[in-house]
Amino acid sequence: MHNMKTILKILFLGLLIISTVVCSNESQETETMDQSESTSDASQSQAQADTSDRDLGSFSDGANMTDARMDFVSLVLGNGDVVSAGGRGRGATIRPPRLATAEVFEVATGEWKSVNEMSSKREIHCGVTLADGRAMIIGGADERRVNLKTTEILDSSSGEWIKGPKMKKKRYKHSCATLNDGTVIVAGGADIGVVATVEISGPSLDEFTLTGEMNESRALFTLTVLSDGKVLAAGGSSKNTQDTDSAELNRTSAEIWDQATGEWTLVSPMNTARASHTANLLEDGRVLVVGGMGPLASAEIYDPSADTWTLTGELSMGRQLHTAHLLDNGTLIVIGGSNTLAETEVYDIESGQWSIGPSLTFGRHQHTSVKMNDGNVMVIGGQAETEDADRREMSNLIEIYSSGE
Repeated sequence: MHNMKTILKILFLGLLIISTVVCSNESQETETMDQSESTSDASQSQAQADTSDRDLGSFSDGANMTDARMDFVSLVLGNGDVVSAGGRGRGATIRPPRLATAEVFEVATGEWKSVNEMSSKREIHCGVTLADGRAMIIGGADERRVNLKTTEILDSSSGEWIKGPKMKKKRYKHSCATLNDGTVIVAGGADIGVVATVEISGPSLDEFTLTGEMNESRALFTLTVLSDGKVLAAGGSSKNTQDTDSAELNRTSAEIWDQATGEWTLVSPMNTARASHTANLLEDGRVLVVGGMGPLASAEIYDPSADTWTLTGELSMGRQLHTAHLLDNGTLIVIGGSNTLAETEVYDIESGQWSIGPSLTFGRHQHTSVKMNDGNVMVIGGQAETEDADRREMSNLIEIYSSGE
């Protein structure tokens, strides 16, 4: 009996010691977790504070264009001047007139000057700066809503447009780019329906020839020349429309064209279906895709080396028909978009977060913007707000964004 009592005492003491150790460990773990969460919260707060303390730049008024326009093209020429061509202008009728007019902003004078008209009125066309610094305008729809296969090249020294090579296919809502060797690639878009055809014209610009078709037809998509010279096509609409009600027809798919083989290869799809979005090549070779028809507030990054899409920080508001530029200070700015937004947002690549940037004087969408040789961004025309909050109209207004340090 005495031995039994001794054994019970020993067992009781053992359980008491174990209980004390467990409680102590749990207390230490809880304290460690609390400290970790506190440190994480503090780091996030510090990161947000660091971002909010940054100089996010400012807008100033620039010299306005002669013609108000939307759905047009603007390009930086080899001499640093800027050309804006075509689009839709102001009119007294429900159906705004299509434009053949073009004008050039001369950096030396700070003013716009009219150049000769193009041979065709055109809207929702695309354009590229050629290897020799001239501007090439490609396709689009004319005043009769007939889609075009013609191209025109601006000789900025004379202000004359000359005929470029004709494409094999009519198209608008297409995408185009200049490759590293000076070749011009034109892809997708719409004629009667949305198309997957692709054509290229070599540096001599003698003619366009068809190359491998994309795996999926696309309109209102992005075409990005990657660091290795290959070309990424991302998203787009499978239907010939810009209606936000048709956002369910947008594509998640992406594919890459290899100039060496002339073939397209499907790569990993985006996390979100998009059209009327933007895509920018980052300095590290990745591609940042932002917004899209909806409008969407999400953004994601494609890493070609890993063939992965990764969601990153969301915008504070959805955007489509906006513009975006990588700035010299390493950040990226998104400007305007539906519904006629004046707010800009600036993306910090290191933190993956967005900050509200300076506002435009007038909100706008279906505008253009170009990054000029001095690093500033010129925002041009578009469908803009007026002093009457309930009215929108085509705009000739210019604003210049100067980035922060």
